[in-house]
Amino acid sequence: MSTDSGLIRRSVTVPRIFRKTLRSIQRRAVKLVLPNPRAGHGEYSMIYDTLNTYGGASDYLIDLALRVAQEARHTELPDLSRRVATDGNDFTRIWPGEHYRLLAALVKLLQPKRVVEVGTFRGLSALALKKFLPAAGKITTFDVVPWDSLADSCLRQEDFEDDRLRQQIGDLSEAAVFEFHRGLIQETELLFVDGPKDGVFESKLLRQLEMVDFHKPLLVVMDDIRFWNMLAIWQDIARPKLDLTSFGHWSGTGLVEWRQAKR
Repeated sequence: MSTDSGLIRRSVTVPRIFRKTLRSIQRRAVKLVLPNPRAGHGEYSMIYDTLNTYGGASDYLIDLALRVAQEARHTELPDLSRRVATDGNDFTRIWPGEHYRLLAALVKLLQPKRVVEVGTFRGLSALALKKFLPAAGKITTFDVVPWDSLADSCLRQEDFEDDRLRQQIGDLSEAAVFEFHRGLIQETELLFVDGPKDGVFESKLLRQLEMVDFHKPLLVVMDDIRFWNMLAIWQDIARPKLDLTSFGHWSGTGLVEWRQAKR
């Protein structure tokens, strides 16, 4: 890791830990007032009418959603399943409800040459996005820790050897980091945002995106848009958008037509 990357990682560690601690306290407090009505993993959210929602689904997004749902239905990811520990939960097989097959189907349909992911974590989403890349396609995944620092990472060194998958260490919500990678972001055609959902990161990242002159049409996929901290962020995106949760991730999947193709 370069010295610059190390400085970036250290600079975001303390505030990130603070935000995670605050979020944990908030969750515990809410659970005391609103106990989980059923067994299983759940997140607190709200439901709203659509009268005051910024943006709206364009014909393009509706058509794309119908096509990608049909494609995801017939997309299998056995190579990803083999990466999951035998004693772990294989979420790559679940659809609808998880987004791995949907992400793979989006790449299969759109054939983007430049894909950016925000939030590497264990790497399964990166592998799903990489699977159907075109011959000249590349995916860059961003995180604040190296992929091989996680004991349960599903990534392997050979995943990076063809140079079609790269990891960058840095917080894209920070202006200096974003500016350093501006050239890459300008060329991006598919952006998958799976950040910390801390009520801060995603808002800052979206403000950075507003200042970019994208060279190509851009589709943004937002994960976990039903999380409490993501409700206002999703609401405030004033671009054509579509909540695709029923065909994506149970915690929320949103599509945003950030830069439109010429019609």
